[in-house]
Amino acid sequence: MLLFKVNIILAMVGLSLCGTWSGFAPAIPKEFEGKEGCYVKEINNVVPYGSVVNPIGYCYRIVCGPMMNYAGCGAVLTNNGKCHKTKVDLSKPYPDCCPTIKCDGNNHV
Repeated sequence: MLLFKVNIILAMVGLSLCGTWSGFAPAIPKEFEGKEGCYVKEINNVVPYGSVVNPIGYCYRIVCGPMMNYAGCGAVLTNNGKCHKTKVDLSKPYPDCCPTIKCDGNNHV
């Protein structure tokens, strides 16, 4: 039960440390002229305004709007010698690709 509570707290802290940034949408390539929305180079396609994209191979979320909004993984830290940070898993979509804390041993943190 203690480990469950610790995981919930770590999840809340991780969400609060999520990295976000914005930028202008790239120009729509000629092959997609006539499509309305944002060109997302990560998937080489245009998505409608308001769409959310979690491209495989990139560990962030993209929201199409007047500005492209991105959200990435938050900071993951531990000072427990029995715990370690996992690696980014680019085979999974965001947020499942983000690193987490895994603890070895008897699950007492």
